[in-house]
Amino acid sequence: MRLQLTSRTTRLLVTAASLLVLAPVLASCSSDERVPYSAPPAQSIAGLSEKINYVAMGDSYSAGPMVTTVRADPSGCVRSTDNYPAFLAGWLGVESYTDVTCSAADTSDLSGSQTLIDGTKAAPQLTALTAETDLVTLGIGGNDFGIFSSLVSCAPGGARACPAGMRQRLLGDALKVQPRVAKAVREIARRAPDAAVYVVGYPQVLPTTSGCPAVPLPPVQLQMASDVATRLNASVRAGAEAAGATYVDLEQASAGHDVCAGKDAWINGPRMRPGIAAPFHPVLAGMRGAAETIFHAISGQDAPASDTATPPADAMVHNTAP
Repeated sequence: MRLQLTSRTTRLLVTAASLLVLAPVLASCSSDERVPYSAPPAQSIAGLSEKINYVAMGDSYSAGPMVTTVRADPSGCVRSTDNYPAFLAGWLGVESYTDVTCSAADTSDLSGSQTLIDGTKAAPQLTALTAETDLVTLGIGGNDFGIFSSLVSCAPGGARACPAGMRQRLLGDALKVQPRVAKAVREIARRAPDAAVYVVGYPQVLPTTSGCPAVPLPPVQLQMASDVATRLNASVRAGAEAAGATYVDLEQASAGHDVCAGKDAWINGPRMRPGIAAPFHPVLAGMRGAAETIFHAISGQDAPASDTATPPADAMVHNTAP
């Protein structure tokens, strides 16, 4: 994906104007500097090994574009130091942690090299897996068939009004995500046969009945977006479970935390806010909320109290295409 607007560029789920903001922001990205971390005593968590090798895969809703600091490995993925995989890595006290989540990724970028907004390439995400991988999280599917970019294009700040027939087309496209997710999970299992795989759904982005200043949309348009999002999550869930993965429901967990929820919002509004979040993407509270939900699914326990993510510094493994 390049800064020139193409069909792949729109998949970042930001407006054309917002994309242009990314270039100067990326110039100030830091490497993943961390405060010292003291890992908890090693213990078995929900059947995982005592020394967990964790790989995080997925798109921007997992990468966390513009949340706090952008990692520079590679910066073109706009991957946050405080995304939900980083929270999980710290809370689980993992032995190793490889985060290959990348903004704008779709299921094809799991097996193929992804061209990033700065013109560099990220290695296929599946190459991060090994036979020693114990835990995988995967959040993917919303960029397939341009589902998210189509919805955003007719939201406030988008390019146009939603055309007639969009609802049925997007509902149909959402159904097509199911076999792609199932295929991805089966390939993960082939490459990492002993790994526990958790497929993470998408949070509730928009309210379902009435808008707010950030999204002054009529109820009919909000309902369309809700219908598509629910169908997409159902499709992701069906694909995950058909292939033997555990599905983590963020739609239910994030209810009441949509973009119009004020101080309780997990989602940013339509403006690009460096350090906060990309448009219509999770803010830090949303990343932590997702991490809490996933952590409970993995461990059956409540998450520790922490405002920012602190994965073990010596567990970080970077994954950058040559």
